[in-house]
Amino acid sequence: MKRIITVSLIPVTLAAGIAGAAWAGTDTPEMTDAQEIRAALDSGMTLTQAIDAAQSGTGGTALSAGWENNDQGAWGYEVEIADASSAVQTWFVNPADGSVSKVMETQDDHRDSEHADEGDGDYDGD
Repeated sequence: MKRIITVSLIPVTLAAGIAGAAWAGTDTPEMTDAQEIRAALDSGMTLTQAIDAAQSGTGGTALSAGWENNDQGAWGYEVEIADASSAVQTWFVNPADGSVSKVMETQDDHRDSEHADEGDGDYDGD
């Protein structure tokens, strides 16, 4: 019985390893804090300019912003914008050309996992 279980787990383990390697290959390497600071300083755009670009491009109000990777290899500013209906969307500001583009849900899902253990999403202390 032990041998059957062990042998049957080999293909599963190999498949998981291959899938993990394929997924890891699409991930852009993270910068160290010092590299992020240098890249932001060298970008030619300040955080304030990025927020202004995102707000004027969307007509909303910025809630937060920071230097991020847009999952396509480009680094720039991600700005969370609230619109008149209280919907919050994340926008990427490219410091190279000043363009503002919406971040797709799949690119922004890291925010959900960061706050997953902070309660039920309501601001009632639960």
